[in-house]
Amino acid sequence: MKTSPIFKILSVAVLVAVVLMFGIQSYRYVTDPFTTTLAYNSQAEETIPVNGWLVRQEEILSDVPGTLYHYLEEGEKVGVGQTIATAYSSENALQTVAQLEEQELRLQQLQFALTSYLNPDAALKLDSSITEGILSLRGHLSQGDYASADEAVSQLKAAILKRSHTYSSAEEIQKDIASVQKQIKKLEGSLSGAKSITATRSGVYSAVCDGYETVLTPEFLEDLTPAKLENIRPQDGSGKVGKLIYGSTWYYAATVSARQAEELEKGQVVQLRFAKGLNTDVQATIQSISVGENGKVAVVLRCDHYMAQTTLLRHQQAELILEGHKGIRVPANALRLDEDKQPGVYCIVGVTARFKPVTVLHQGDGYVLVQPEKSAAGTRILRPGDEVIITATQLSDGKIVG
Repeated sequence: MKTSPIFKILSVAVLVAVVLMFGIQSYRYVTDPFTTTLAYNSQAEETIPVNGWLVRQEEILSDVPGTLYHYLEEGEKVGVGQTIATAYSSENALQTVAQLEEQELRLQQLQFALTSYLNPDAALKLDSSITEGILSLRGHLSQGDYASADEAVSQLKAAILKRSHTYSSAEEIQKDIASVQKQIKKLEGSLSGAKSITATRSGVYSAVCDGYETVLTPEFLEDLTPAKLENIRPQDGSGKVGKLIYGSTWYYAATVSARQAEELEKGQVVQLRFAKGLNTDVQATIQSISVGENGKVAVVLRCDHYMAQTTLLRHQQAELILEGHKGIRVPANALRLDEDKQPGVYCIVGVTARFKPVTVLHQGDGYVLVQPEKSAAGTRILRPGDEVIITATQLSDGKIVG
């Protein structure tokens, strides 16, 4: 079959057009490099890395001979006269105390069972409590909060055991109560010679003594210098009972370079972010800045929150967050000036380049955070997701680029 001349001419024309288009695109790529990227929301912080010490008003509790049983958790608040621990002369006392607690819990369960037997509504309320406990336990586990989950398990177990006794008769329950009370009396009698340790002042309890309790005190911070802070040494840190922390204020003392200290001033509020031990930023106030010493200064920050969460923290690496910025992130080399010296970026809108004026909020390493100029409107408002032109030659507002 013969091919018609017209078909041959059309084929050649199409081939020439494709080659010509490819050549034009190649020429544009070489002579007018054109790259773009997407703008997106971002944030940046101005920080100063520090390495310092937590300072508190603390008192080591006096040691007592014997086997100690502690009643308080780390970071728990203590009232005047509250029992902190009990010292027992017997080495097997802790085992006896554990048995005593178990029997006291069993007594509570039996007493509730007797109440439920006489009041059916109490059992229904307990069923509701068990359901809520299961949901609470599931929530703690899904969030990875295993400390709260452990407490929820104990409460749920106690509730289930209480509910299990409601199926017994009143006579059986009363008989069990009398037996448990007799066992409790016997266990209490075996714990003779116990000595209670009580708090003489209200405070926050910590079971750990590190030897800095009498060294890093609020008085130590007076006339603080870098040399004084760097030469601290712990004293005797023994204390089986633990310690009490007084007041609601703690301090963080660190040395920074004199150049970094130029960004700080007394009374300035900053965010303190520890490298570990506390998973939230702490708002702190700069209380003092020492005079320079060998290119360094000592800075003291004051905080009135999170005392219970910081009882185990002492020597800590941290960051002082001076200022935070939120805006739209674009490459620094995409920023341009229009005829009126207004900064902005060119974005692709349809097939044209549109100049979108911006206000620069923060200059980073190879990028800037910006916000749309307040006077901008319509297609001149920069938004997250806009395609920003990074490199191109002879850009102008309204130029066809597509």
